This record gives sequence, structure tokens and C-alpha cells, in this order.
Amino acid sequence: MKLNSDFINEYLKGIFKPGAVLVSYGMRGGGKTHCAVSYCQRLIEGYYPDCPKHVVLITNVIFVKKSRKGFVTESPPGVYTIHSMREIFPIVVETLEKYGRKDTMIVLLLDEAQNFLLGDMNNVGDMAASMKKFCGIIRKFNMCLWLLSPAMRNLGPAFRNFLDAENDPGNVNCTFQKNNADAKRFIDSRHYDMDPRSIVYVKAGFNEPTQLLPVPTSSWTRDPDTLAEGEYAYDNLSSADFVVGDFPFHEFVQHISGKSSYEMISGIKEFYAALPEGETKPIQSDGRMTREEWIGLMFPLLKAEGVNQTQACKAFHMDHRRLKKLVLEMGGKFDDDAGGDVQDRGGGEAAKP
Repeated sequence: MKLNSDFINEYLKGIFKPGAVLVSYGMRGGGKTHCAVSYCQRLIEGYYPDCPKHVVLITNVIFVKKSRKGFVTESPPGVYTIHSMREIFPIVVETLEKYGRKDTMIVLLLDEAQNFLLGDMNNVGDMAASMKKFCGIIRKFNMCLWLLSPAMRNLGPAFRNFLDAENDPGNVNCTFQKNNADAKRFIDSRHYDMDPRSIVYVKAGFNEPTQLLPVPTSSWTRDPDTLAEGEYAYDNLSSADFVVGDFPFHEFVQHISGKSSYEMISGIKEFYAALPEGETKPIQSDGRMTREEWIGLMFPLLKAEGVNQTQACKAFHMDHRRLKKLVLEMGGKFDDDAGGDVQDRGGGEAAKP
């Protein structure tokens, strides 16, 4: 598959820009992280001349470096690996003070985003509500937000619907779908000699056609065992972790929302200066647990408000047995509803989150 480099550059110019919200989805092991890391490396290295000149990556994806004694956890130049919300914004300040606002972009790439943006129930959590508001101001940070998840439904309407959708618009500017089965059929039909994982389906808006793009080659996506000393690669076997922790994200978003872009750096510094050192007050209820743990805790509360098991199974895309297992694992009580043991009313095992 050959595409004109000028076309690709022009197309990506409209995607990778401050203020954009991108979502990658597809089956586990299908190459979502590989694809995102490849594009980010190319952006950092200035491969696309019409995209911002200064690009920094903040991510929960783990990188390793080959050393004389083996592997060490270390990020490549231009990449900051973070595990909590609190770590993000000092990096924003550092980047904007170093490069200025003009022609600068900070990519916030969050893998396994469904673990803190909790599917169809994401409007319940303070984290998700704050993230929705945050999406509206990320341009002030010169930031592009890129979320990765196995399925779009895991992210909820605000983070899976296009900004220009006719009904129920969300925050998304562009989606990257990894569908290796469709890619293989496309390759076979044209007798190309290429790996299906090297193709990504990109849709840059609700009314835009889907564009097949080649995933760029990248040294950071190589098998770590093939690295020479001093080289980097992302660890595809590590578990992406990200928590809100003790950071008062909701208050931060409120504080920053009233600032102009010219006051952004000073506003971040002010907020961090006022934070108690080592603050441990729990601000968020859902940002420090998996989606499954949250469901296990929430269902007894929902049931007390009149939500039955059939309704919950449908909302959470799981069957009765799995819902019961999650509730019991989180220490809750599970009393079967009348008819609650009817399986697959919520979509069955095929619809697991």
C-alpha cells in the first residue's frame, strides 16, 4: 500500500494538533499501543513537517532501555512516563517554559483508559466529569489527548462520540481503529505483501470517510530483546497504570478554567504551590480501581436505588454470573432478583468489558 507522503503529512496535520482528542480502539494484542507509540516517535523526531515542531509525549506506557547489564525502566528523550494525574502538569510547565507556546504540542497518551473512564456509567464519577471539562480546555495546555481502549463502549458517550456528531456529540476529533481481520482481507484482495498490523483505520470526524493509513516504522516498537545497548523500546508486556491518587483534579480543572492561555503556567504553579506536601485526602472514588472493581462496589448501591440485575447487566455489558462474581469479590452481598439468573440478557460473555 503506497500513499503519497505529502497527502499523509497534510492529513495528519489536521489530526495531531493542540486541543484534539483522539481514541484508539481494537482487540487486545491488535497493535493499538504499537501504532500510537510509532506515530508519537515520528512526531517527536519531526518526521511530519506540517505538524508542530516541538512535540513531547507524556504517557503511562512503560519504556525500557538496553544497558550493559540488561534492561532498565527508562523513557527515551522527549518522553515522560507517568503513573498519576499529579505528575502531568509540572511537565506541561517545563515544556512550555522551554519551547514556548508557538509550534509546541504535548501528547498525553493514556493506555487502558477504560480503567478510569468507566464505560456507560462514566457520568457518575467525579473523575469522568472533570475529564469532560478538561477536554474542553486542553488546548490551553497545548495538549493533544490520546486515549487507548479495547472497545469504544468502555469509554462512555463523552469519550467515544465525535465532537461533530449529529446526535449526542462527545469530545472526540479522530479515531484510530485496529482491525487486523479487515486489514488482512484488504491486503489479500490487492495481493499486497504486508502485515495486517501495519494498517490502521483512521476516521477524522463524524462525517469524514474512513482512511486506511500505514503505521509508521518505529525503533521504539521493536522487540526489546533485539535492542542494542543504549536503545529504547516500549514494554508491550507491562501493565499500563494510571491513577488520580491524592491529586484534587476536579479543583484543579475549576482553578484553570478561569485562566487565559497566557496565565496558564502561573496558574499551574499557583495551584501546585498551594497543595499540601504529601496530601493523602481521597479526592476521587473511581480513579484508583479497575472498571470491574468499581462495578463490584457500585452495583449494591445502584440496586438500593431500584436498579435490578437485568438493567445492570445490560448497562455493564456482562451476564448475571459475572456481575455476581464481581460483587462478591468486592465484599458485597448479592441476592438474586426474580429472573436474575437468566443468562446473557446483558449481552453475554461476548460483550465482556
